[in-house]
Amino acid sequence: MPVVIDLLKATVALFIIIDPVGLVPIFMALTRHISHEEQIAIFTRAIAVAFILLVIFALAGTGILNLFGITINDFKIAGGILLLVLALHIINEAHYAQEGESNVGVVPLAVPLLAGPGAITTTIVFIATYGVWITIGALVITFALTFIIFRYVGLFYRLLGQTGSDVIAKIMGMLLAAIAVQFIRQGLQGMLHF
Repeated sequence: MPVVIDLLKATVALFIIIDPVGLVPIFMALTRHISHEEQIAIFTRAIAVAFILLVIFALAGTGILNLFGITINDFKIAGGILLLVLALHIINEAHYAQEGESNVGVVPLAVPLLAGPGAITTTIVFIATYGVWITIGALVITFALTFIIFRYVGLFYRLLGQTGSDVIAKIMGMLLAAIAVQFIRQGLQGMLHF
């Protein structure tokens, strides 16, 4: 029974940090100009890449970061800059998915949105706290739920229509820019210890 409770706690924490529900409008903003089949391919790729990355970090995270001399704060700043560029694309009406639809599933959806600094740090901490199997189990459940949420993103799009989706995209672009600044600020604060 304690194993089930630990698995539930780890899953809930990861789900909150990854926040797939909050990523739905961002995903729609990135992929609103492509077909539903292409959206499915993109989110499937994003989920697979993010899952594999988090499993790798779960098993060898601190070693990988130490090997390259990268800190979590470095990761936050880099992720923030990447998100800021993406936010500017969305706000300026760039058709991000059309420009690089084969890559949008990897950057920015997989990294840094699904497998961002928070998720990577949490995964590394969970290995020490709960062990390998509970952490991997929590990742499997979280990404299965994420897949289900993204699978039905088309319903949200149809409910909002083109104009509603464009408005949401602009708002999400602004929020994404704010999240980017927050990542950069947290990284700088962590480096400067204040």
